[in-house]
Amino acid sequence: NNNMKKTILLLIFALTLGCNKYPSITEEMVIEKVYDLFRAIESENEDRSKFFDVVTDDFLIYEIGQEINKDDFLEFVESFNVIEDDWELSDFKVSLDYNSAHVYFKNKGRFVVDTPDGRALLNYSWLESAYMVRDGDNLKIKFYFSDAVEQTSEPIE
Repeated sequence: NNNMKKTILLLIFALTLGCNKYPSITEEMVIEKVYDLFRAIESENEDRSKFFDVVTDDFLIYEIGQEINKDDFLEFVESFNVIEDDWELSDFKVSLDYNSAHVYFKNKGRFVVDTPDGRALLNYSWLESAYMVRDGDNLKIKFYFSDAVEQTSEPIE
C-alpha cells in the first residue's frame, strides 16, 4: 500500500542523511586550504613538514612544465635561496561536491633571493588551480596546477 511505501522511502531518506557524518565542504574551507599550502612552504616557516598535512600521499603538481610528486616538490621549493617571499592570491572560483572541491585563482608572488651575483627581486604572476578531496572532516590537496604567465627579475643593491 501507499502508506507503507512512503514510510519505507522516508526511512531510506533518513538513513541516507545519517550517512553524511561529515560537514559539507564550503568555499571558505577550500580557500583556507590553499592558504595552508602557502603557509607550509613560505620561507618564514621553519617546519616544512606541515606541507605533508595539507596534501594527499599521491599528491601531484604540474609546475615548470613537469609532473612533480610531493617529496620532489618540497625539495624544489627548498632549492631556492629565498630570503623573503609573499603571495597575493585573488579571484577565487570554487566548485564544490560532497567529497571533493576544485578551485582556480590568480597568484602574484614577490621573492627576494640570494644568487651567486647578489640578491635579486623576482616578481611572478601565475594562473593556478587545485583539486581537493575529503579526508575525514578535513580537505587535502590531491592535484595542483601552476602556470607562470609573467615574470620579472631585477638585482637589489
